Amino acid sequence: MVACLLNKMQLHAEHSVSEDKQTSFIVSVPPTRSDILHPCDVAEDVAIAFGYNEIPKAKLASLQPQSLNQLSELIRMEIAMLGYTEVLTWILCSYKENFTMLNRKDNKATAAINGNPRSAEFEVVRTSLMPGILKTIGHNKDHPKPIKIFDVGDVVLLDETKDVGASNHRHLAALYCGATSGFELIHGLVDRIMEVTGTSFVSPGNGTGYYIQSSEEPEFHPGRQASVIYKGKQIGTFGIVHPQVLDNFDIPDPCSFMEINIENFL
Repeated sequence: MVACLLNKMQLHAEHSVSEDKQTSFIVSVPPTRSDILHPCDVAEDVAIAFGYNEIPKAKLASLQPQSLNQLSELIRMEIAMLGYTEVLTWILCSYKENFTMLNRKDNKATAAINGNPRSAEFEVVRTSLMPGILKTIGHNKDHPKPIKIFDVGDVVLLDETKDVGASNHRHLAALYCGATSGFELIHGLVDRIMEVTGTSFVSPGNGTGYYIQSSEEPEFHPGRQASVIYKGKQIGTFGIVHPQVLDNFDIPDPCSFMEINIENFL
């Protein structure tokens, strides 16, 4: 039946049954179907040919939320109780915002580039949450200070081990904007997140908890930044945003920023 449905969608399909009774399909995609990029697109054509309204509805016996989403909700609640406001930013951004405006250089091995963007605002899949949060501050710089915002969302990095060439990573980012913005404020937020996740502070080199060490990221002020090392692996960075980066996003006030990969806590 599946082969017949695919033939209706102009996809030539042949099925075969293996010795262990597993059915597989070999699908030939004609050049006229340039929208077929992945096996999930073939599955979508099966559903379209069958008819979405014809698919029987059923309730699952049990449905448990994913552990990553549960962790994300826990972190959202904790940061909100600290007085931070959540923002939702686009996962697509311009090439300039993702690199040049953050004083970063493109090593051609990190960012997924959109081959046919609708506009310059959607050229790159973000590799960090920083551009979206800084744009939010830049567009709301007249808001009473301090401005305390955070975002929990996915970033995308190139990954040759994946069939689509890239993988998603769940990040947490937070920013404090105001005249009193300092390294100690954002450091305290990092410590609170680690406490919530049950991670203890350890001495450098200890692989059982987390510690911080100096870093040299171009988007932060030299000497006012640090990396978060969790079980021997760098999972994030925090510090005072570089004045040039603030000027690029038209932000007149000093800002402190932190971003970590929360998938490492699972």
